[in-house]
Amino acid sequence: MRHIAAIALIFFAFSASAQEEPAPEAAPEGADGTLVVGVFAPRLYFQNSLARTSYAHEVAARLSARTGLAISGRGFATRADFDGQVQKGRVQFAVVEAQLQAERGFMALGQGSAGGTRGRPMVLVVNPGAPAAIGGLKGRTLALVAVGSKDKAFVMNHLLQGQVPGDWFKTTPARDVQSALGLVKLGKADAAFTFAGSTEGLPVAFQSRPVPLPVFVQTDKTLAPDVVEKVKGALAAAAAPNGVFDGFGALDAPALQRLGNDLDGGARSPETDPLFAGPRSALPPVPEFLDRGLVPVAHPDPAAGMGLPPPPPDAF
Repeated sequence: MRHIAAIALIFFAFSASAQEEPAPEAAPEGADGTLVVGVFAPRLYFQNSLARTSYAHEVAARLSARTGLAISGRGFATRADFDGQVQKGRVQFAVVEAQLQAERGFMALGQGSAGGTRGRPMVLVVNPGAPAAIGGLKGRTLALVAVGSKDKAFVMNHLLQGQVPGDWFKTTPARDVQSALGLVKLGKADAAFTFAGSTEGLPVAFQSRPVPLPVFVQTDKTLAPDVVEKVKGALAAAAAPNGVFDGFGALDAPALQRLGNDLDGGARSPETDPLFAGPRSALPPVPEFLDRGLVPVAHPDPAAGMGLPPPPPDAF
């Protein structure tokens, strides 16, 4: 019995010491030499957060296989989470909205490609009970996807090309495009913008010109140049379709520059037909002789033709 009791005492002492020893903390992502590719592109439609993270893992796996570097992927639902990890040095590369790249000045290494092009139209979808035209949506609520500090300029200047007054819509924030579409379906918003092809069956009131697709960027300026070049050279092999674009290609510099100008409120020349007809002028037509520099025709005096004396001169 004494032998059994001694064994039990040793066992309990060992268990107690094991419980008191703190568990080692997991190393943060990126701290062990693994490069992290983040995905923060809230206008890309993903069914849920798991689908976004799966896309990030797929892009990272393809880059890792091509470069031989240890690369992992991580999806981000909010800008606050994304910015926090970037500032801590835990995200080295990322797939971000072209708008955010312009705002933050990240080094762009490649751009999303859909069928060989770097742009895709966005469409304004509406609740089935709302007017299916921009002219009827004045004062209605737009679900505005939260990307950066210039979200409204992106919509009014870039998508609508300044053809609609800035106060045309009321706005309500949405974390991402799937949340925005949910608000429209539930009647908590009247309209939302989404890339063409991801409308979830909602009526379309407007289609924009092609919009720059998300950009693959370097978020960590301390990376060795050879590492950056390896990843940049492998982008063409990171073809992981997400429903909006199917891979990465070269940058469309003119389109990105135009987007940057629109975000800053620069001069815009609408490239689409007018969104709706404005009020017609009530002024009378211009007389013919005032047009094209013509002069009025001199007509003969009818009194002279009837043999009548000319009228007396004016007396002052």
